[in-house]
Amino acid sequence: MEPGGRRGLASAGGLASATGKPRQEPGAGAEARAPGAGALRARRFLLCLYLVGFLDLFGVSMVVPLLSLHVKSLGASPTVAGIVGTS
Repeated sequence: MEPGGRRGLASAGGLASATGKPRQEPGAGAEARAPGAGALRARRFLLCLYLVGFLDLFGVSMVVPLLSLHVKSLGASPTVAGIVGTS
């Protein structure tokens, strides 16, 4: 430290501001030059998640109404069929 409590230009960031060059943000490389690439990848990933969620809910909605009939065909009482249907 210099006398008087002031730091010189070579300390913590003073040199970069003295040269006049703007600081580059970390990660502002190839992604900054191609803004559509990251957005396209995120959109494709989100579409895949929505598709998986839809197929999962569709499959469950096809099986659940038939579950009580299947349990009854195995010889369970209507009470047991109701318990299986609620779980």
